Amino acid sequence: MRCSHILHRVDDIHAAVRAFQQAGFTVVHGRQPKRSLNALIWFETGPFIELIQVPRLHPPRRWAVQLYGGRGMRRRVERWAERDRSWIDVALETDDESIGAERDRLVAAGVPMSRTLNMRRVTPNGVTLRWQLAVPQDPSLPFAMSAYRPSARPKRVVHSNGATAVARVHITVQGATRAAWQSLLGGEDPWIRLEDGDGDGIRLVELSGLTTPLDVESIGELPLRPVSSS
Repeated sequence: MRCSHILHRVDDIHAAVRAFQQAGFTVVHGRQPKRSLNALIWFETGPFIELIQVPRLHPPRRWAVQLYGGRGMRRRVERWAERDRSWIDVALETDDESIGAERDRLVAAGVPMSRTLNMRRVTPNGVTLRWQLAVPQDPSLPFAMSAYRPSARPKRVVHSNGATAVARVHITVQGATRAAWQSLLGGEDPWIRLEDGDGDGIRLVELSGLTTPLDVESIGELPLRPVSSS
């Protein structure tokens, strides 16, 4: 599997969309804007960025999440809701329309996973997207997803700040989880850089192609930078 996208938690999706647009990104809502809690920053190739507003998990909502997705999904969404406004998760994807084979491979490799979850959403232009998820029981690990059906990636993407792609995603991992990360990736990933450390999570995302300075203050000091030469 390879990096699909990286998730950034925001408090107000509409305010976040405006802020990223002002920073020079083309941003599209995941659903009709009035109903949307997520928005996407696409690139023509490679991982995309998802902005997501995560409601606090009061008991009824918490148990509804667990009923549908199991304890692993509940732990993950709780982790999303508790984290500061920053990078909160990574998704890995396969080209297959089903995640079943990858899920079985991971379970056999000793990575406890949720059952396969069937997902869907309707885009602002009325297209119904379907995909599948499988979520590790450990919420510090990335979740796995199938390809979108139909493909959701725009053929042409232009950002006024010049950004053309996610170049690198730097992720701090603890020694105890490195083997699980390697099992999930199934080899080297063109974008993910695993770095040993005491914590876990995304440390920095680097972008290719920026032609104007990125006003990180306007997007909440998010660790998002032009790609370095190293």
